[in-house]
Amino acid sequence: MQVPTTVLAQVDSSIGGKTGIDLPSAKNLLGTFAQPKAVFIDLAFLETLPARQFTNGLAEIVKYGIIEDPGLLDDLERAVGAFRGRRPGSLERIIAQCCRIKKGIVESDETDRGLRRILNFGHTIGHAIEAESRFSVSTARRWPWGCAARRFFRSGLNTCLPGTGEDHRGHRAGGPAVCIPASLDTEGILGGLRRDKKKEGDTIRFVLLKKPGMPFINGGVSPILVRETIEALKA
Repeated sequence: MQVPTTVLAQVDSSIGGKTGIDLPSAKNLLGTFAQPKAVFIDLAFLETLPARQFTNGLAEIVKYGIIEDPGLLDDLERAVGAFRGRRPGSLERIIAQCCRIKKGIVESDETDRGLRRILNFGHTIGHAIEAESRFSVSTARRWPWGCAARRFFRSGLNTCLPGTGEDHRGHRAGGPAVCIPASLDTEGILGGLRRDKKKEGDTIRFVLLKKPGMPFINGGVSPILVRETIEALKA
């Protein structure tokens, strides 16, 4: 049974049955699927959660809005004061919607063979950053979805619609900073991408957007563009 005690665990990691172990070379490289018998979410745990850990979970909530439910971003933006003030009504509504979104995706693709891959939005580069930092940098705290997405869109992926990369309202809702520490080695991050558990052969698959709520998997992003994106995130 799962009893998640952080926002991040309540909206994401407690649901779906994934277990994983971080190794020095990559994040979650070893693991299996083991569905819990039940998940019990008690909002009272969040009353004493440190502010930094509370903000970590906000990144994952914003992700759900970007890939599945743009209305969730509107709701979060309208209720950001109440949410960050940890008022139970606002917390329950937003966390419950995230749980519904992930539940629906996992039920359609339990073992991550198709649709569930959209949940990796922002994670591919983020996990490589974590590994390169020897897990001293949290992808939730420094989660590069926004700037990375904008960079990819502006660099000519014709399947994307104009302006999509600007619609990351999570920043206005008080979301996490978008950056990569300048001290991290770009080649090391690229090496982490090449070891990513989600790649197929030599193809690194990124989750991108046609528009908010319409993600797609792209395996054709050039290594040059990936390197440029990492450098832009460090800037």
